[in-house]
Amino acid sequence: MTLALRLILGITFLYAGIVKASASQAFAIALLPFTFIDTTWTGPLAMGLAWMEILAGLVVLTPRIYEAGAAIIAGLCAVFIAVLSWALWNGYIVSCGCFGEDMAPSAGKMLLAIGRDILLLAAAVAIIALPRLRRNL
Repeated sequence: MTLALRLILGITFLYAGIVKASASQAFAIALLPFTFIDTTWTGPLAMGLAWMEILAGLVVLTPRIYEAGAAIIAGLCAVFIAVLSWALWNGYIVSCGCFGEDMAPSAGKMLLAIGRDILLLAAAVAIIALPRLRRNL
């Protein structure tokens, strides 16, 4: 079960990171509606986030250190959930830019992205918790 979750998270985050890194300018533009980010930081933030996702995807697939990758992914998902929820709460209808540019953002798509991030967060927590639970049984 843990291996399957690691594969799902690893492939998902590698893909999302590669998509963002290859279109960092478009992703930086997707970050602009989040007014708490100074516009001079959107480019570096977009590139840094892309590489953080690639790193997390690689680490969660690596034996012996996969829990560190799961922890990074859990942190990223928590941030994504918070930021998308904040935007939705404040009436900003934006594309999350998760897997490339979305030409027609909507509140429904944002809710789906939040739901997906909650599932990814739960998977990351399970990767960390399941081996510990098995040892304690």
